Amino acid sequence: MLAGKLLEEKRPHLYWTPCAVHCIDLMLEDIRKLPSIKKTIQRGISLVGFIYSHSSTLSLLRQFTNKRELVRHVVTRFATSYLSLQRLHQDKGSLRKMFASDEWSNNKLFKEAKGREATKIVLMPSFWNQVVFTLKVMAPFAHVLRLVDGKEKQLWLYI
Repeated sequence: MLAGKLLEEKRPHLYWTPCAVHCIDLMLEDIRKLPSIKKTIQRGISLVGFIYSHSSTLSLLRQFTNKRELVRHVVTRFATSYLSLQRLHQDKGSLRKMFASDEWSNNKLFKEAKGREATKIVLMPSFWNQVVFTLKVMAPFAHVLRLVDGKEKQLWLYI
């Protein structure tokens, strides 16, 4: 922004506007810093990280979600948080079944601290309520981001 202002001062016929995608991404970054949203995103990232870092949990995930993935790469860094939470919310039922299943309780990770934490997150009603709240807050920004970026297929996951 400062560079643009300096250029405009030096060259009066030059007009500079910031990238809309970058500005919206920065807004999402600021929203992500709000305490309740930050905690929800951290829990979601922790859950997804746990699942993807162990082949047995990843195999269970694929079994319970009909091979749907939770992770999806997108255009901007902070839109990834939104899309990860969106995918978790879409697969809430499958995730809850997975972490309540006999297959999970027979898994060696079930008894480890990270496994207990992942189970706690998935079965915690307040986590899912916060996911819905976070999605409602971030949705308008993600929608505008999709419009200005013009890459609709990369940003939305309505499957």
